Amino acid sequence: MSAIKHVILVHGAWADSTSWDKVRARLESAGISTTTVNLPLTSLAADAAAVSEVIAASPAPALLVGHSYGGAVISQAGGHPNVAGLVYINAFTPDIGESALGLTDLVEPSLMSAEIRGDDAGNLSLTYQGVYQGFAQDVSDAEKHQLFTRQRPTAAAALSAPLTHAAWQNKPSWYLVASLDNAIPPALQERLVKKIGAVSDFVDAGHCSMISQPTAVAELIVRAAR
Repeated sequence: MSAIKHVILVHGAWADSTSWDKVRARLESAGISTTTVNLPLTSLAADAAAVSEVIAASPAPALLVGHSYGGAVISQAGGHPNVAGLVYINAFTPDIGESALGLTDLVEPSLMSAEIRGDDAGNLSLTYQGVYQGFAQDVSDAEKHQLFTRQRPTAAAALSAPLTHAAWQNKPSWYLVASLDNAIPPALQERLVKKIGAVSDFVDAGHCSMISQPTAVAELIVRAAR
């Protein structure tokens, strides 16, 4: 297969596409075009549909890259024939019938898990402590403030919805394990790597590795593309 020239970047819960800005700049500098997806975060089906629309409109073949809950989304949407492979950045990789949230039962609760709050509409948000110490402990203070004030509520139903398709079963995959992650425990990430048979690497970063260690994240994506 010739080198892949296009990458589609999918964010996770409580975030938006700007979380990829640093990685996107590095990929573009490496000659790889990019598209980011803004997920509605209302349901797994709606999020996967948003990704599918971008896949259909993007140059092919393309790599799908997902962070955190975005890993579940790209697993659901990645069966599209234009997708050549999947890259998971400290992400959930559910199987058919499994959900992102359900995978957390396999290990001890993370620091961030105690800092998730729900509302009457079924949406979840992170507390100040959840963002500053769980979600993004190793980014700058200015970036922590921005992540906290701009966080987007995420439907509990999206995180708990079971997959009906798991694209990693049929597509090559790569996985970056964040060894300091306080949201998805590194032990769970390593377990998921073995489960899906991904080519893997490690980075000393917290959950928002694409912000705190964008070069390492971009390097894995470039390796996968080439």
